[in-house]
Amino acid sequence: MHETIIIGGGLAGLSTAAYLDSDWILLERESQLGGLVVTHSQRGFHFDVTGHWLHLRDEGIRKWVKKLLPGEMISVERKAQIFSQGVYTQYPFQANTHGLPPEVVKEILTGYIDHVLLNPTKKEPKTFEDWVLKHMGPGIAKYFMIPYNEKLWRTHPSEMTPLWCQRYVPKPSLDEILEGALVPKESKAGYNATFMYPKEGGIGRLSQSIAETLDPLRVFTRTRPVAINAKKRLVQLQDGSTVGYQNLVNTMPLPELVKIIGDVPNTVREAAKKLVYNQVLYFNLALRKKVNTDAIWLYFPEPKFHFYRVGCFSNAVPSMAPEGASSLYVEISHRGNRIKPGANYKQVISGLMDARLIEHPNDIEFYEKRNIDCAYVVFDKNYEKATKTIHTWLQKQGIQSIGRYGKWTYNSMETAMLDGRETAFAIDGKPLNSTRMPNTRLPSKLKLDNGDKPDIFRRSFLVNDRPSAEISAGEKLNQLRRNPKNGTGKTKTAGKAKRG
Repeated sequence: MHETIIIGGGLAGLSTAAYLDSDWILLERESQLGGLVVTHSQRGFHFDVTGHWLHLRDEGIRKWVKKLLPGEMISVERKAQIFSQGVYTQYPFQANTHGLPPEVVKEILTGYIDHVLLNPTKKEPKTFEDWVLKHMGPGIAKYFMIPYNEKLWRTHPSEMTPLWCQRYVPKPSLDEILEGALVPKESKAGYNATFMYPKEGGIGRLSQSIAETLDPLRVFTRTRPVAINAKKRLVQLQDGSTVGYQNLVNTMPLPELVKIIGDVPNTVREAAKKLVYNQVLYFNLALRKKVNTDAIWLYFPEPKFHFYRVGCFSNAVPSMAPEGASSLYVEISHRGNRIKPGANYKQVISGLMDARLIEHPNDIEFYEKRNIDCAYVVFDKNYEKATKTIHTWLQKQGIQSIGRYGKWTYNSMETAMLDGRETAFAIDGKPLNSTRMPNTRLPSKLKLDNGDKPDIFRRSFLVNDRPSAEISAGEKLNQLRRNPKNGTGKTKTAGKAKRG
């Protein structure tokens, strides 16, 4: 039996393992760690899994990242734009309408003054549409907030709650709206005005650096839980073996977790069936030349464009593409594998040309078509009651479900890392305001077949001169039982187990 089993090797799971002082093992179904925080490379072009920009506000997480990647992280200023009405305007839309047709600007201004200032509603918004109208007026709702968010979430904002948007959607003041309508400017409104990013190697360097600090004997890749007995506290793996636990930390999508727990009450199982999410089809494009914008990402609210967002990694950090070239990503939201007609490579290229981002299909050296199976949690009318029902029951069973998909929420990479830290502190019986840094060892000096820099996709941990990927789960568990030490060589002291 292990004190803690962690399901999932994304940022939340990795951070939990890094911060834990007590006994743990980590199970990851893929062959590499990192979840969605990984970077693919080909022919000198580097692509993250769409835009992953690191926004750090917590001082403890900031210090940890600096310790993990000393001298590797740089601060990047946001350059974001919106393409609508045939023109580009600065982000956020609600504070940067200069350049739009005069009649559109007038409609936005009068709508804000009439509905937000002169005749404000006293009702608390029940839907995201209500929230937009209350704080921005019908003009901003019409030309950006409603069409863009319906395109992103595949749900009309009138059917969504406003629970997710408090931090992520900046509310404009009258001065910001008036100034943004009269003169062109770059607003710093919003949580993402600046972000941190590795100088080289993409955002995958972050998850890789955390993974390299963990004891490889405790990390099990290509290992998938297929059943959980919450009462007996047992996890069954795909090879038929079972592992006991005192605490279970889950980061896999919440509906998937509920499906594999055998002794779930019907109320919890029914609640899980009501959870809704989107998938994202995305294209990685290797552009032979510089893209026709200096923006790092761009929003496309209008329905004539199948994609809702386009980003350029190399505009953020030039090393993400060969000199004189660009690495782009294009995102298309869909649900249940029902992809709209036109969501194909030729239509994407046509849309990019209509938006004047590229000039000719031959500008593309190569492309990759990929899909995120579970991308965005949808905050519909069932969201609040369903998630509360599920989490209340899970916590009583000693199961902590964290991270974007385990908690079933909309959050940032930093929030996932904070989830891991807080969960580890709770299991170890430490105060949540503890300033303790993870007990990490220095990243390993690993030999790679291609002689390149450490790559989370190619490297394996070495255990007794053998790659850990070649060692069976049973053999690794036996080694753990014989030698219960962490990567620093210090025997771990078990903390007090939390049983909910």
